[in-house]
Amino acid sequence: MQKLTAEQYKKYVGLSKDFAFEKLESHEETAFRKNIFPYISEEIIDELKSSADDTKKQIADLILKAGACYSVVKALPFIKVKITSFGLEKYQQEKMKNADWWDVRDIGLSLVKTADEALSDALTEIAKNPSLKSRCDFFTKYSFALIPTPEEFNSVYNINKSMDVYMNLVSLMKRIWFALADQLKDCAAAELSTDEDLLFLLKDAIVYSSLGKALKLSQFTFITSGVVIQYEELPWQKSLILSDSQKNNLAEEFRATASDAIGGILKHLKNDPEKFPCYKPVTLENVRKIIEKKSGLYL
Repeated sequence: MQKLTAEQYKKYVGLSKDFAFEKLESHEETAFRKNIFPYISEEIIDELKSSADDTKKQIADLILKAGACYSVVKALPFIKVKITSFGLEKYQQEKMKNADWWDVRDIGLSLVKTADEALSDALTEIAKNPSLKSRCDFFTKYSFALIPTPEEFNSVYNINKSMDVYMNLVSLMKRIWFALADQLKDCAAAELSTDEDLLFLLKDAIVYSSLGKALKLSQFTFITSGVVIQYEELPWQKSLILSDSQKNNLAEEFRATASDAIGGILKHLKNDPEKFPCYKPVTLENVRKIIEKKSGLYL
């Protein structure tokens, strides 16, 4: 199991030297087991830490930073109170006032964001190394190939590089791709990804279509700055949540953007048959010609 030192907590989180670091031990185990090890194994982390390669050391640093921040977030409720045989007691200080709940919330959300960004950036760097990527559980078990990392999704629509948000969106993205593939006939994702413009449109189509579906699901919370998921260790979490009317407007925007992207994809494939022989547009036979007149369209 990964064990972080007091010096590492000072470096990654900014905890003071007089902090009671033993309060983090059990939460550290939870943080790595739940938030890190499902995606990056302990074996790979140890390999990165002991490597002489600077890039690998930097990846290890990002992973440990994520683990440290997640650990403190999970420990926050226990830092505020202590459990005794007589119940729960609040820690008191003689010269300093205990932080208000909104201050605790804000530092917790800040730590979650820092952890998410660090973990996402580590995965982005791992993806650049074929050997590491082929052994990384995130890419072999969870990642969606066309939009393979939280950062990739974040480049289209803001999810704060959140692993939780990305993981909840993966199944939606796969469903969208299966439906879209039906329109693309025999064109495979790898074949379409060779064209930069087409890949841009594909990402737009998948991202905005999946977000349109996510709007109807309870696990996603849409706020003015993007998409989040309620963090279970922060039950007091409150954000600038969109109203129903704002969500309806956003749904229309998502649908329109996705529809435009899909139309652009089909047009792109149709206009370049030599490059994409995989695409066979449907042609309807024995259909009466449409006649255009000033008063309208007629068969």
